[in-house]
Amino acid sequence: MKELVFQKNDVIFKQGQFQSTMFDIGKGCIGIYANYGEADEKQLAVFGPEQVFGEMGMIEALPRSATAVALEDETVVYEIDGEEFSSYFRDKPAKVFLIMKQLSQRIRETNRNYLDACRTIYEAREAAEKNENKSPWIQEHLKFFYEVYRNFGRIK
Repeated sequence: MKELVFQKNDVIFKQGQFQSTMFDIGKGCIGIYANYGEADEKQLAVFGPEQVFGEMGMIEALPRSATAVALEDETVVYEIDGEEFSSYFRDKPAKVFLIMKQLSQRIRETNRNYLDACRTIYEAREAAEKNENKSPWIQEHLKFFYEVYRNFGRIK
């Protein structure tokens, strides 16, 4: 496991970059961004000490879906490759549990967003069929999902 130190605004990895490692945060905070540095940049998440990020790239061996950026000076992260991760199961079961918990929270949030998207589409269609104005809730969610699609629709 390699210790890396970053200063505020240093890019740890870029969206679209292939890298089969994940990172464990020792100190500081990391921001995860879609379209980092572009006009339509969107911060997706912030992670702090004891949290991990980049595990999708390590597990799936696919290009990064977002950019990771240090949000504080002297941010310390530990880079972990697949072989080192295997030893986590043996040597750091509590850390593996935290990783699983973090992934579970992300899946739960994705499910919640999916159900919100379904409700938004359903209610928007109902309003259109009844020739009614869309409620503020629908308008707000349609705008949100439009932005999500606009930001992520470009990711290949």
